[in-house]
Amino acid sequence: MNLGDVTDATVPKMSLLSPPAHGGTVSTRTFIPHRVHEAIGVLGAVSVATACLLTGSVAHAVAVIPQKTEGSTEIVVEHPTGFFTVTIEVAVSPGGRPPGTPRECPTARSS
Repeated sequence: MNLGDVTDATVPKMSLLSPPAHGGTVSTRTFIPHRVHEAIGVLGAVSVATACLLTGSVAHAVAVIPQKTEGSTEIVVEHPTGFFTVTIEVAVSPGGRPPGTPRECPTARSS
């Protein structure tokens, strides 16, 4: 990633994804250098939710995607201490790729 020395940095942040374990869309474990994050941050949740809707992505392959994804779509991102629900407005373009635009991200909460 060409970030140089990140010994004292809080980047890069990476997430491992797996199929949902508790009825959500996808399960995550987010890593901040030197430790596993207890939950998932807002930007991380929005990034994972967007990736879940991109056909052909790794996230799309492991996620349980709602049948209807055009219009307002909720993606439930599971994390170790609960879940984070991201609502995305989706419009399918003529090429078939859904550009996701996050509309709201409620605060993370326990399940």
